[in-house]
Amino acid sequence: MNKYMPAAGTLLYGAGGAGKTGLAVSAFWDWMFGKPVADGKLISFGAEDNPALEIPEEFRQTQNGTSLRLTSPLLDSTEFLQQFDLITRKLIYDAENGDKLDVLVIDGLSEFDLLYEHTFDTGDDEKGNFAKWDGLLNQMFSMMLRIMPSVLGCAVITTARVMEKKKSKQSGKTTMAGDPGWMDFDYYPSLRGSFRLHLPHYFQNVFYMETVPEQAEDGQVIPGHATHLITQGEYLTKCQWEHKLLKAGLTRPVVNLMWPELWAMLTQAIDTKTQGEA
Repeated sequence: MNKYMPAAGTLLYGAGGAGKTGLAVSAFWDWMFGKPVADGKLISFGAEDNPALEIPEEFRQTQNGTSLRLTSPLLDSTEFLQQFDLITRKLIYDAENGDKLDVLVIDGLSEFDLLYEHTFDTGDDEKGNFAKWDGLLNQMFSMMLRIMPSVLGCAVITTARVMEKKKSKQSGKTTMAGDPGWMDFDYYPSLRGSFRLHLPHYFQNVFYMETVPEQAEDGQVIPGHATHLITQGEYLTKCQWEHKLLKAGLTRPVVNLMWPELWAMLTQAIDTKTQGEA
């Protein structure tokens, strides 16, 4: 049986160093103790990587040895799109035939966006850049449908960078429009083009991550990696298990959790700070 049930999609977003990749990868690889905890795969785009996690290569390639590092070093090819197409088709085929992962991690959507933008060739297309943005919209929509947990039969965890809500500006007689006024948050996942406002709708959970100061037992201040599960003002979050968290009074951000702990907290409303105490 799948380790993380019910199968759900989660988007982790935040600034560099917030702990997005570490939290996502911990769903299948306990990098603190160097041991696997589930059957998973990691697809990464462009420059996204974290060698300090020492992830075994078996998690970063298909069974036949195809690399899951998808990039275009010279920005001269869209082969990464074809590779992603083939990889996800195989994952869907395997799932339909009962061979399902526990978790698929995709690191990260913002880099995919930039890769697409800088490798897209408008050629002689009279639509010019409109063709590029239309193509990105189509690619993102296709990607979201391919990585749906209900299709793959497993948990899907993706990462993205953070962007700030644009404010309207006045330049001479010209007004530059900002983001929609009904957005009651200042930060949300970074994605260019019109799909950026659609992205959160394709996930059961959207969590904001940031680095916060934590006090160690010896009194030193060390970095803590906080995950915000519930919207509390500045940043967009979404949690379909919100009702359980609220009922249990778990409204604060969680710090330095691995994914198995976080998943148990979500689905069972466990307070990880007191779990196991007498």
